[in-house]
Amino acid sequence: MYYMLECYGPMEFERQAIASEPTEEMVSWMRGLTIETPLPTPIEVVMDGDGIMMPMFYRGILLFRDDLIQAMESAGVDNMDYYDTVLIDPVANVRYDNYKAVNIIGLVAAADLQKSKYTAPSGVPMIDTNFDSVVIDEEKAMGLLMFRMAECVSAIVIHEKVKDYIEQAGIKYLDFIKPKKWFG
Repeated sequence: MYYMLECYGPMEFERQAIASEPTEEMVSWMRGLTIETPLPTPIEVVMDGDGIMMPMFYRGILLFRDDLIQAMESAGVDNMDYYDTVLIDPVANVRYDNYKAVNIIGLVAAADLQKSKYTAPSGVPMIDTNFDSVVIDEEKAMGLLMFRMAECVSAIVIHEKVKDYIEQAGIKYLDFIKPKKWFG
């Protein structure tokens, strides 16, 4: 079984957010391909807000906290490239160096379009499809532990095994959405 990975966080607390995407030219974090462009070391990301730090941030760039990366690697995920990153909180004047920018390698056309509910802005259900409900074709997913869905590249799909490892690691505030209930 597969889940859609999200990180909404607890509604009762304010949450930090990425203030703006880093501006490295010609870098796409959602293509599913290895990034060839040299990146700054570390990548600096300015945060916005006065709230708790989440294990994952996603706004043009995908950021995972180190313990999330460790849990995923322990589960067997091996299709991530990651880059040293510093998150800067200008309000509290704090720098967090326990996050990495993550590039998920692999796009998989795994949606069962006959059973999913969607609209395709370009007319073709690829890259930017808007789903009201998605059904993952397990055969097309090929047992992969994590991938971006080719029909909607902002979607991160994880196998139940990965979800279980993350939960066993005690990482809070991640959301594992059943595909039929996911929209994006």
